[in-house]
Amino acid sequence: MIKLVTLFLIVVVTLAMFGKLGWLGKLGGGGRVGKRPPGPGKPAVCIRCGRHVIGTEPCDCDKV
Repeated sequence: MIKLVTLFLIVVVTLAMFGKLGWLGKLGGGGRVGKRPPGPGKPAVCIRCGRHVIGTEPCDCDKV
């Protein structure tokens, strides 16, 4: 029983090492787990009123 558990743990550790090195391709994740491509930046906000600025037009508080 102890030999079986030891063999299982050795196999699991070996697969984990191969996955970390990226030898398993997309199945193992290639060591890139948790990394995402950069998303869009923070939205533009009016300095005076704090509302979101949509498009290239100035904020409505500047027109008053």
